[in-house]
Amino acid sequence: AGGSPLPYEERLRWVLAGLDCALLTAVAVLHWRRWRLGHDLVQFALMLAAAMSMAALLSLRLGETWRLSWWDYHGYLLAGFGGAVYAVWARFRQTRAVDDVLAATFEHDPMAHIVSGYPEALRTLVRAVEVKDAYTHGHSERTARIAVQLGQRLRLDEDTLRAIARGGYLHDVGKITIPDHILNKPDRLTPEERAVIETHPSVGYELVVPLPDLREALPTVLHHHERWDGTGYPRGLAGGDIPLVARVVAVADVWDALTSDRAYREGMAPQLALAHIAAGRGSHFQPELVDAFVGLAAEWGYLPATVEVDAIEGWLASQTCHAVGASRA
Repeated sequence: AGGSPLPYEERLRWVLAGLDCALLTAVAVLHWRRWRLGHDLVQFALMLAAAMSMAALLSLRLGETWRLSWWDYHGYLLAGFGGAVYAVWARFRQTRAVDDVLAATFEHDPMAHIVSGYPEALRTLVRAVEVKDAYTHGHSERTARIAVQLGQRLRLDEDTLRAIARGGYLHDVGKITIPDHILNKPDRLTPEERAVIETHPSVGYELVVPLPDLREALPTVLHHHERWDGTGYPRGLAGGDIPLVARVVAVADVWDALTSDRAYREGMAPQLALAHIAAGRGSHFQPELVDAFVGLAAEWGYLPATVEVDAIEGWLASQTCHAVGASRA
């Protein structure tokens, strides 16, 4: 008793320390990725707590009692867990519900972490859209969620997923300025009315550009109606010149526009809408994105309808959710 540890005991301690460090690294990476999705202070604090715990473990393992390294151990623990407690308390002061704080912190759905980090400017614009047109709000929320799911299937990183979600939520914000009699017209649009509708990406861009917190949404707001073949608007960009985030949101945007009900028309059956998206492969949409979306839809239980469809009709119907067959200016 009290003698030096046996060789196998020393090796066992190092093995256990290595396992602990591996676990803490995994926890730190998990919360780092969640922080990147929504820039949530709680996630950052938990990442810091895991990293500090690992530093404390190494300090204790390598240091000697009452030496500087021994005090490092206590300092690391205090910094890590003190930061975590502060972050949780700050969130509690906002929500006044411990259950909500814990549920949001350990939620597995990436979209939940993205939404939790929405800046107030984004929420204000979304509320303005909802007042203007309740459908546009619901459509934007669904588009953002579907676009994130498509981005996950493409294995895009957390920063890109966050940009996709914010851009998807705000992509139609420019419709705030579209007159109601055009936006909600149940009949086909005239060329002049369609020209007014097609101003909404540029108008939305001008609304968002002064807001630094929403800068990553700008490419989607401006370019979500561009087409892979260069015949879209407002800039007529083609192929890889269209920002990736806008290409992803465009697919989700068309899917939701085609499948959603309006007061004056029913949405398409999912299988038919999927056939329209497939028909736009290489013309409206990037081919690889269509392939990925068809795979995603298959997970939902949908396969493209085995009927011949006109890709242009799908494009026209998705632009303003008006009747298929409306002629474009």
